[in-house]
Amino acid sequence: METVETILERMRAAYEESAGFPADEAADIGIRLRVLAGEVFSLWNALEWLKREAFPSTASGAQLDAHAMERGISRKEALPARGVLAFSRAEALDTDLAIPAGTVCAAQGGGVSFVTVEDAVLAAGTLSATAAAEAAVGGAGTNAAAGKVTVLVSAPAGVEAVTNPAAFTGGADAEDDEALRRRLLESYAHVSNGTNAESYRQAALRCSGVASAAVKPRANGAGTVAVYLGGHGETAAAAAVQAVKDQLEALREINVDVSVAAATEVEIPVSVYVKPREPHTFEAAKSAVQEAVAAFFRRMAVGEPFYTARLGCELLATGMVDNYSFEDTVTSDEKIEISELAVAGTVTVEELEGITA
Repeated sequence: METVETILERMRAAYEESAGFPADEAADIGIRLRVLAGEVFSLWNALEWLKREAFPSTASGAQLDAHAMERGISRKEALPARGVLAFSRAEALDTDLAIPAGTVCAAQGGGVSFVTVEDAVLAAGTLSATAAAEAAVGGAGTNAAAGKVTVLVSAPAGVEAVTNPAAFTGGADAEDDEALRRRLLESYAHVSNGTNAESYRQAALRCSGVASAAVKPRANGAGTVAVYLGGHGETAAAAAVQAVKDQLEALREINVDVSVAAATEVEIPVSVYVKPREPHTFEAAKSAVQEAVAAFFRRMAVGEPFYTARLGCELLATGMVDNYSFEDTVTSDEKIEISELAVAGTVTVEELEGITA
């Protein structure tokens, strides 16, 4: 794209060629040329923006949302993590203790708050009670490992401790431009006609918490369809599965039996030796590799096979690795069935020895 100065110089040259003498910058014509060059530059920028936003492949933000709406697609909102909180006391009470919905707890170190979504009762003579809960906000950062939610924020008097016996899962960030664009472009490449497998897949992908979906026609004979769902680096949460069930129940054809289930996770252990690229240390390269592995599996789709070559490309793309070698007795190509989702297993990163500069 041209700069203001480039435009101004071209205008000055054209003026000098026509008038026979250069424009004096301090004179009226020089000032006019500079102002006009600025306006031309602004118009140029506006045209470039319009060119970029006019096509789904390059549009962003609200303009990308508008393109998606034309295909019946909307951006997925952030989802809160969901799980169970266990409230307890050291000694039992003689009377029931009500724990109302809306009780707030927090993870260790502050930050994410979790709110109960149902009433619970710590019954007389018992030491604990559980209640379903979800994060107060949406996002992947609301997922929490088991035992991390231990801070009582607004629990009723009498409750002495809280924890989450199992992990809080299902939290997902709002769909970013690239993910929305990918779905939008796929809707052009794979046309849904209301009855084909793509119709069911696209309907499933519209639901928040669903990052990928696979469809198996005639799963249990004629007139049956099976839909398998995956999240980001994990199988789809129960809430997402139910949302898709409701969506497809309203859209399915007459006399078609549609089953919806979370994909079965297939853990892929990753054991890799890496040679750091100078001047990076092995520890820095190891951290980058671990992040790359996690990101790679977050993008895996249901039914997508695992190839070590693809993962290797991601490791090199970090810019911190000169070479790598997978331990083939641990990590190898893996065929994934249509009902399965490859997820990261144990990740081991060690330094590759042997070749020196």
